[in-house]
Amino acid sequence: MSESSCRCYCSVPCCSNNKHIFAYLSFHDFPVDAEIRACWVRAIKRDEGPSFKILRGSTYVCSQHFAPEDLCTSASGRTRIKKGATPSRFPWNDWGKVSLPENKEAF
Repeated sequence: MSESSCRCYCSVPCCSNNKHIFAYLSFHDFPVDAEIRACWVRAIKRDEGPSFKILRGSTYVCSQHFAPEDLCTSASGRTRIKKGATPSRFPWNDWGKVSLPENKEAF
């Protein structure tokens, strides 16, 4: 689950983040552990098959899809994902959308 500086693209549907344009993001390989990998695949709403294959070194999820508490940065500045963390921030669960207060008259 390490980040890479090569040509990285996020494999989450509706996410167009890539390392070239968003250099401040980290990109993480899918876990080797089968259970955690299955959790990631379910979380990003993808199915492994002819149109989606997980290949080490070329299939990534960007750091934008992890909660801040799931990430840690080493002294050298490398961002890592904590063991067992699963991506959880996606457009389909309204992450990133601003919600208005119920009492709109306050504004």
